[in-house]
Parts: sequence; structure tokens; C-alpha cells
Amino acid sequence: MFRLALSAALTLGVTSAALAQEDTRQITGQLIYLQKIALPPGAKVTVSAQGAFGTELDLARFETTGQQVPLPFELTVPKGLSGEVSAVIRMKDQPWWIVQDIPFGAGNTPVDLGDLRLERFTPLAFATRFDCDGTEVQFGVADDRAILRVSGQDFEMVPAISASGARYVSKGDESTEFWSKGDMAMLTVAGEEMPECTRISDDAAAYRAGGNEPGWYVSIGKTEIDVVADYGELTRSAQRPDVQVMPGAYVFDMPDIRTRLTIEDRMCHDDATGMPHPHRATLDLDERSLHGCGGDPASLLTGREWRIEDVAGQGIIDASNITILFDRNERVSGSTGCNRFMGGYELTGEGLNLGQMGATMMACPEALMKQEQRVLDALQQVRRFDIDDTGALVLIGGSEDAPLLTGRRP
Repeated sequence: MFRLALSAALTLGVTSAALAQEDTRQITGQLIYLQKIALPPGAKVTVSAQGAFGTELDLARFETTGQQVPLPFELTVPKGLSGEVSAVIRMKDQPWWIVQDIPFGAGNTPVDLGDLRLERFTPLAFATRFDCDGTEVQFGVADDRAILRVSGQDFEMVPAISASGARYVSKGDESTEFWSKGDMAMLTVAGEEMPECTRISDDAAAYRAGGNEPGWYVSIGKTEIDVVADYGELTRSAQRPDVQVMPGAYVFDMPDIRTRLTIEDRMCHDDATGMPHPHRATLDLDERSLHGCGGDPASLLTGREWRIEDVAGQGIIDASNITILFDRNERVSGSTGCNRFMGGYELTGEGLNLGQMGATMMACPEALMKQEQRVLDALQQVRRFDIDDTGALVLIGGSEDAPLLTGRRP
């Protein structure tokens, strides 16, 4: 899905007070693409930084006036907020090159994203999106042809015989195959089998923040906000107001119901269970201030894969590639440094449970096989997780409730 087609939509429902220079920081980088195609003089560039709740943190537009890639850009965003950068180059008001969802972390110092590689954009009609172990795949129609889009590369697909589901192979080369069965799909690209794919839903779940003693929560929907406090004895509702963007925080001010919700872009741990959440929340209700956490804990796990750096305090073998990836459909997969593993996971109010892992059966050197067994044993003992002060993922469990696997994103 191309989210910059209408840049005006990015500012809907968002307000931002004028910020002093000391409250902002710069996000810089340059846009590139590898194809040797020159940009015409009238090419226009849009670069956007987006934060939580669909907020536009900054937007830059400029014409290339004959300049070619690399195209440098600079955005000014509030300090203390994380977000994602997306960019589009248009020709005659039509998108030609895009890059989306390049993350930057919360902080107070400038960030240089380096080279952001754009891909050629061709709109797909009736496109269905799938998540294949962190790789987004689209299957749709362009110029009356069935198209499979993988990592910016398009394959023209033709129907093939299948016992069930809808199976397609690449025209003239059956080493690329897409076989969908309901919300699941199997994908092979140039003879390489991809991990199992799951359909991506575009239905955004309501955002929820809450706390304990007295029990309270706020649910933020598309058009309304519901407030429940004092273990359900107090309930209020209001039309969802514009989001106010401040350094390090987002504010929903609802004076008609004497309520104000502040969401800080900082890690928070539930004071009853210890479960980590992406945000800290403060609910100002009449004369009271109630504190808690906000956001889905799963969002801390999902996204890009984690590269494991330590197994139960014993480190890892040099140059062994141990990874783990959590997807949005409660599936987990990765590499032990020898074989691939896959299974399911469940986040409960108390922690993280990993199901029985399945693994491939390739033989490796003895040292890697022993390390693989330590990794699989550790996965079976995981009971909770945390994100430490350096941004590393720590999977915790066992009889001593100790770190079992530690990883960080490359």
C-alpha cells in the first residue's frame, strides 16, 4: 500500500504547537536508486517523517530542477519522539520512485539515515499484501496482468494447476511460485523457498493505555475515545480530538469531559506484571493524575529480525548467524546458526510463551550443532521479555528467571 499518494491525508487530525529550536532535532539522509534513469527537470520530491497515531512530524517538498540522485533531505522533528521516514519522487504528479517506513529512534540528537534506496513504483489494482517472515509481498493486477511484487521486483504470474487454493507461477519460469490458501500463502522466488506468508490486515486496532490502583484504561478508536476508571465505576466518552505533538509526547485533550491523556514515547513497564510497553501514559481526570503504560507490547517484538548476540551468558560462536523474528500473526521463526526454526508465540498479561519449535534437519559442524541445541533449549524456557536501555531484546526465563537470549537489530 502506498501511503504518500495524498500527502494532505498525513496532517488530518494532527496539531503541533510551535516548537523552540532547542526542542527539535534534524533527521537527514539522501535519496538514491540504482537504475540508470535520469529524472526530468519537473520531478518533485516529498519526504515525510511520521510518528505515532499517524502524526506528521515534518514534511519536506522540493523540485529537483535538473538535479539527479543522490538527493539530500533534512527534516526537523520534536526531540524525544521515534518515527518513520517515507519518500516519493513524482513525475507529472504521478509517483515513480518510493521508499517507505525507514525507522529512527527516540532521542535528542540528530540522526543521519544515510542512503535511502527507492524502488520503482507501479500501482497494483486489487492488491493483497502478505508478510513472509518480515518481507512484505503484494499480489495484484497491473495492465490486466497478474503481478507478484517482492522487494521491489515484479513477476508476471500465470495460473497453474493446484489441488486446493490459488496457485500461480512466473510466466516462462516456474521457479517462482505463489500459492495462496485463504489467509496463508507459500512463496518460492527463483527456486528459493520463502518462510510461510500471512495476509496483512489493514484494519487498525484501537490504541489502548491503562494503569493499576485504581484500575483505568483509555481506548482510542478512529473517531472516539472511551475512558474507564475506578475499576469501571467511572466511564466517559468523547469524539477523538486532534493529536497535539510535543517534544517527547502526544496529547489528547478532551476538556468537554475534563480529561487529558498524555502519551510519552518512552519505555514503560506495567507495575503489576512487569510487562514492557512502548509508551508511558498519564491520564489527567478531573483533579487526579493517573499513571500507566500505553501501546501494544507486541510492537516491541515485531518488525525487523533480531540478531542473537548471547545465549545464556555464554556468547555465540564467531560469525554464526543466529536470528529470531516475531511476526504480527503470532508466528516466530529464525535461524539457530545451523538450521531454520519456526513455531508460534503468545503474549499474555503475565509474559511471553513460545510454543514447540519445529526445525529443519541439516547437518552442521559439531560446534554449531551444540550451539543449536542450546538455542532451542533456551527458546523452550522463555517466559517473558524485556528491552534493555541499549535497545537490545532480552528473552528471560528458566528456573532462575535469567536472560536466556539477548539480541539486537542490525
